[in-house]
Amino acid sequence: MKSRFVTTNIISFVLAFAACLVWNQVALAGHSLGNGLRVLEEVEEGLVGLAEHTLPAVVSISPFVPESSVGTPESLRKRPNNAGAGVIIDGRNGYLITNAHVVRKAEKIRVTLYGGRELVGAVLGTDEETDLAVVQINSDKVLPQVSLGDSSNLKIGQLVVAIGNPYGLKETLSLGVISGLNRENINLSRYEDFIQTDASINPGNSGGPLLNIRGEVIGINTAIINYAQSIGFAIPSNVVKNVSHQIIEHGEVNRGWLGVGIENVPDDVAAQINLNKGQGVMINSVFEGQPAHKAGLKVGDIILKIGGANVDSPNGMIRLIGNVSPGQFINLDILRDGKTQSLSIQLSQRKDQMEMASLQKNPLPELGFDWADHESGAATGEREDSSKEKEGVLVTRVEPGGSADRGGLMVGDLITALNGQDVVNRGHFESILRQNYLRGSVSVTVQRADEEVSLTLSRSE
Repeated sequence: MKSRFVTTNIISFVLAFAACLVWNQVALAGHSLGNGLRVLEEVEEGLVGLAEHTLPAVVSISPFVPESSVGTPESLRKRPNNAGAGVIIDGRNGYLITNAHVVRKAEKIRVTLYGGRELVGAVLGTDEETDLAVVQINSDKVLPQVSLGDSSNLKIGQLVVAIGNPYGLKETLSLGVISGLNRENINLSRYEDFIQTDASINPGNSGGPLLNIRGEVIGINTAIINYAQSIGFAIPSNVVKNVSHQIIEHGEVNRGWLGVGIENVPDDVAAQINLNKGQGVMINSVFEGQPAHKAGLKVGDIILKIGGANVDSPNGMIRLIGNVSPGQFINLDILRDGKTQSLSIQLSQRKDQMEMASLQKNPLPELGFDWADHESGAATGEREDSSKEKEGVLVTRVEPGGSADRGGLMVGDLITALNGQDVVNRGHFESILRQNYLRGSVSVTVQRADEEVSLTLSRSE
């Protein structure tokens, strides 16, 4: 009976919100103020119904530290009591979803339910690639839950509600709209396809749900940009479904692996073959012995489609491959020497970073200098962006007479950008180098004392 009441309230909320937009015109037409008040009351009733339906399934999460524990790690002792939020998706089995960064380095989790009851949960598994985690709690009775909606049909402008524990203020609800879709290059995770919302998200909302007006979870809140108001990001629910299912079934997430390095098609290459901007990605390295190598893919091939889906960016291709399980076949449409070809390739399991490095057939470009990580401010636990010191890599050695020396690079220079891409750290710098190893030269931006200098370094052959 309550379910029908909640659904009715939510529908009323949608209709009433639309009516509210024309309230002024209605009043000008001579209608009484009472009509406008009834509209607002229906809006209010709808929001209250939505809150009553969803709040009991949202929990507060913090690391579990026994009161009598001795030698508790300093990182846990200093962590806030309310590190984040989570949402229960299976009340019978006690499964809840949160962010990986909320439960990082914690095997057991203190879960505070709606109403204040505390339980101890176990981390079933995490996926740093998407910043998702599954926690299981044991309860003597079935817990409230909410369902995961379909994020594939979301549209900009749809109403959404975010729930979490900002700054430790439990069970906080905020209303907004979907401001953008398919946001990437935010540098928050490897598989980026974020929902952008203006619903108020603050530290403590991480891991909490982003809901549609039906009370379905259409995203998991993951980050904010704290120097810009009303910009928050959520992981789409369809990604959550895939990742959580694999963690529950296998304890980890297995993704397909093609075995290539890719980059955007350079403008000069695209112009020569009449490709539109954002059409396809170019292979810049092929890992020996891996699926792409076995299938005959070559450096310089341009991948246009995967399984019939257009490839428009490196991140987009990474997501398409990552959504396919190891062992499955995929169809690739490629462009080689001006002619299109179709290939069927069986994916293997994705390699970790160490394996990828060992498989890299082509070494880093010989530029005649060494580099190291530059110590700078790290991102906060709430994954917020902020103004920090310059990030980049520090030049530690320049070979006399080498490419870097001839180009004007000096020991102590801080490389902040490479070929127009901002450099975050050593691993990021080396990744960009690998993506550009075919080119005869690279451009670097360096911070030298208080001066920013642009240099061009030609690769030694």
